[in-house]
Amino acid sequence: MPTSVDIAHLPGEGGPIAAVRNTLGWMTHGIDHLLAQHRRFGPVYRSVFAGYQVVCVADPDLVLSIAREDETWSTSLAWLTFFQGIDAKINAAKMDSPLFLDFKPHRDARKVFQPAFGHSATASYFDAATPIFEQAIERWMARGHVSFKDEIRSLMMKVSTRIFLGVDDEAAAFEKALIDYWEGPLSLTRSKLLSPSWRRSIRGHAVLCEMLRSRISARRASGGDDLFSRLCAKTQEPETLVDDDGLVRLMIGIKSAAFATTSSGLTSMAYLLATHPEWQERMRAEAIALSKGRINYEQSNQLEVTSRVWKEAMRLYPIAPYTARRALHDTQLGQWRIPAGTFVMGMISAVLRDSNLWSNPDRFDPDRFTPERAEDKRHKAAFLPFGIGGHTCTGMHLANAEVKAFWHALLTRCRFTLERDYKARHTYMPAGIVSGDVKLRIERL
Repeated sequence: MPTSVDIAHLPGEGGPIAAVRNTLGWMTHGIDHLLAQHRRFGPVYRSVFAGYQVVCVADPDLVLSIAREDETWSTSLAWLTFFQGIDAKINAAKMDSPLFLDFKPHRDARKVFQPAFGHSATASYFDAATPIFEQAIERWMARGHVSFKDEIRSLMMKVSTRIFLGVDDEAAAFEKALIDYWEGPLSLTRSKLLSPSWRRSIRGHAVLCEMLRSRISARRASGGDDLFSRLCAKTQEPETLVDDDGLVRLMIGIKSAAFATTSSGLTSMAYLLATHPEWQERMRAEAIALSKGRINYEQSNQLEVTSRVWKEAMRLYPIAPYTARRALHDTQLGQWRIPAGTFVMGMISAVLRDSNLWSNPDRFDPDRFTPERAEDKRHKAAFLPFGIGGHTCTGMHLANAEVKAFWHALLTRCRFTLERDYKARHTYMPAGIVSGDVKLRIERL
């Protein structure tokens, strides 16, 4: 499978200057940068990101076309592009983690860990997360302020360390290793000599591997209800396709997703609620009407206003910019020929602002998700914040549950405003998030 292909016939740009400009554009101006490229070059165009030439697809019909599991597109080879070199054991000949599998092997691997994200498991994670949220909120109220972006990231790391690993005292170590690891795919060069971020990424990954691998035997014997214990037990079953190395890679992927994505979305949501207090009050009224005390997972499904605001936050400030694929053979995207081996990004973030699908797409309007309006149902690719196809995020329901648990705990206790009003922009660092620290003043109810 070629990794360097000729796509010069496509509109767009290439070369080292474009690589730097585009990568920095993603990081500092997020969706605005992507929409500007879409307007300039059209629905299918070539670009350079993090040192790789890519084809970006911003048309919803074409985004759907690359998501079909028809053996034209590989998800595993796309992700391999980013992570090969960080983990020396990841290569095209040995893909055993679900992230690096396609088609039936991928579906079979998902069956191994899907029960760990099922209804009963998610309910137990919800119950474990709630008291951690409550303790943090009490500290914020006592201080009267919080630098939300930094503290919610650490808080979500503490939550994920508890519900995923069953430990409470190593969140800081996991957080540092994950931050180092996440910087790697954005490096402009994959040279350990020239790139400090690439060196830190390799080192961070090694630390994560050791921290997880050293716990496998104990977790298999524990019979615990945390995610890692469940997966350690599951991967001992005869039909499993995941060995211990694959299990470690799977857990790193899950930890990374839970750490960077949910905390980023909560930060963007906090900014929107601080700048649209009428929606904060609507969410608060709904939360208090449900219960002023602690709720469970079943009850959280009644928080419909919270769900709509969460969806609108992910639409305006998308967490994931694209769904990644590689062409397994020569194919067509619209009028354009796509050679085998081409790295293609389905720009799900651009579709989230498509004026053909969304009314006043730049406006904050959570009611667009009501059953009466249902703008997210106008097209199958209209709203894909957790990806699309067989590789849709397995932790989607857990993320939604954590968001509801957090906001119910906070809004039934306090209200908040920005310490300093400012107009935020969208950034990718590397997950999509509002700019600024989102420093909040907290007032106890």
